Amino acid sequence: MAKTNKRKIIVLFIFYTIILLPLILWILWLLTPKKEISVLIFDKTVLKKECVEHRGFNWILKNTKYVKYDRSFYNISKDYYGFFPLENEKFIVKDFKNLNENDIENLSRKYDMTYYTDMYGIYREEWNRQEEYTEHSPKIYGGMDYNEYLFLKKMKEKKKLIISEFNFIHHPTPYYIRKNVEELFGFKWTGWTARYFDSFDTIKNLELPRWVIRLYRQQHNNTWPFTKDGIVFVHENSTICILENETDLNFPVPKILTNEYGVDKYNIPAEINYSFWIDISFPVNSINRTISTFNIYPNNRGDSLLRRHNIPIVFPAFFEHDEDYRFYYFAGDFVDSDISFNFVYFKWADYFQKYLYSESKLNARINFNWNYYVPIVKKIMEDYYDDLENK
Repeated sequence: MAKTNKRKIIVLFIFYTIILLPLILWILWLLTPKKEISVLIFDKTVLKKECVEHRGFNWILKNTKYVKYDRSFYNISKDYYGFFPLENEKFIVKDFKNLNENDIENLSRKYDMTYYTDMYGIYREEWNRQEEYTEHSPKIYGGMDYNEYLFLKKMKEKKKLIISEFNFIHHPTPYYIRKNVEELFGFKWTGWTARYFDSFDTIKNLELPRWVIRLYRQQHNNTWPFTKDGIVFVHENSTICILENETDLNFPVPKILTNEYGVDKYNIPAEINYSFWIDISFPVNSINRTISTFNIYPNNRGDSLLRRHNIPIVFPAFFEHDEDYRFYYFAGDFVDSDISFNFVYFKWADYFQKYLYSESKLNARINFNWNYYVPIVKKIMEDYYDDLENK
């Protein structure tokens, strides 16, 4: 009899967990009021309609029910500026190139916030192949232009929310535009970018960029002595520095460490791995507050290599200015994600999903997405929306 009751309890628990809980979460999402806010997303690197380059942000918009002023949801493949892939290798571009200053002024009045996600662009070979191409090829479209800088300037003047991240001002953005943006927001890019790769085996790892291999061999007597995992550092002048796990590194993946203020404010972990593209940028004065830092863990040999190239082992991952204007910078390709929209219509879906993933795989970016990126952006949006409502 006791065994029968125990079996019933288990069956009921499974029923409520698998059937009833999702239903409740879906109903709660339906009952959550929509929040109207006008958002301008810039993404010049959309190769396919899945829009992975701004997908993480659109998941947040839909899950938290931020909508346009006509009460409709933001469409991930339509509601942005930049590059739009079409059928049969055709495309269109929607940007500010042909606008005058008065047009830019009107846009800065229309939109409540902007997110510049990826200005790198689209290049011939990856467009022709419809997949990420790991060797350099001529640009089809990309880089920030003057009007896009001017829009940022006017948004800052109006104290509108500005979120930006990796490849915000890098190649192929013209140098003078980069300098204007750096002066506008008080930070400076060193010219260095970096990324963790889970294997340097040139045969096994097809994601390892061929241009990295080519440049390293050109600079090191045609040698490629790497087979393990590790970190590639690339300067805009094409200098390559590689730190291999065990050979040069005590821990192979960059870690993001967050200070106590950031942990409390954004409800994020004090430490988390990050395995995708990053840049080495620094605030030039105290107007920006550093929330998190990237930390590299070289051994003596690796430390010597980094010193030779003037590459720091600690540098900002996320900094903010949230006083007289609102500017947030992620020094990594944080929004880029293949995040699934299967649970986007469930209340607190992000809270539950953060417990489904672990850091057992060093390059598992989905864990980073739920535990770090989503909580930060949701908090930024929540605080800003509350301010808009109270004006």
